[in-house]
Amino acid sequence: MDIGDLDDATVSDAVATATGWAAVPAWADALAAGRPHGSVAALLARAAAEARGWGAAELDAALAQHPRIGERGSDASSAREQSAMRTADDDVARAIAAGNADYERRFGRVFLVRAAGRTPEELLAELRRRLGNDPDVEVAEATGALADIALHRIRATFAVAQLTTHVLDATRGAPAAGMGLVLSTVDGDVLATGTTDTDGRAALGADVLPRGDLQLRFDTGAYHRAAGVPTFHPFVVVAFTVGGTEHLHVPLLLSPFAYSTYRGS
Repeated sequence: MDIGDLDDATVSDAVATATGWAAVPAWADALAAGRPHGSVAALLARAAAEARGWGAAELDAALAQHPRIGERGSDASSAREQSAMRTADDDVARAIAAGNADYERRFGRVFLVRAAGRTPEELLAELRRRLGNDPDVEVAEATGALADIALHRIRATFAVAQLTTHVLDATRGAPAAGMGLVLSTVDGDVLATGTTDTDGRAALGADVLPRGDLQLRFDTGAYHRAAGVPTFHPFVVVAFTVGGTEHLHVPLLLSPFAYSTYRGS
């Protein structure tokens, strides 16, 4: 979608699009009424400003159909944002499920956090931290998370949806599951982290990727050590250039002493 598509859409279609970013009716209506926005930056600024007054009522409305962290739901955006949970260790997944139950008993609503770009361990740590909040403090944190998710989804709507990768272990002839990944600028600013799933795949950075040179680091050394295999490369870094808003796919064909990569599709 282009920003012009939103600006030219019918009111009902514009409201439906905004509701997909956050199911807060008054906020969605305000974004539709505030058109034309003219640019994504202007839309983001308006969305952030309209979200500053959110409280418990808006939070409860938005969470009515929201899946728990680690739980399958019908919301496609939530499923993509929680993709890292598919590779969570059993102990971490059980701890998150228990923490979700504790949170709901304490605060009476589903735990909400921006999951995109965070590992299962990071999500668990955030859940445990916020369980110690006073109720009023937690409402503020949860509405902040709701706004963070909404802005993240707006950026994803109008730019690169995500960077994807697929790692194949050529020695075993099988996907390389459980490999750590870090997407960053060439200056080292981390944009997203993740782990390959059981099919050796991962999606990173469901957001606006800055144009220019980026790098994707594959923790190949840790992967081989876990399998008891000697390796020459402690990690592999693939640098590439983002030139537009097209989908980017960076695969890796791996062995203990060599690797290859290419621009995928």
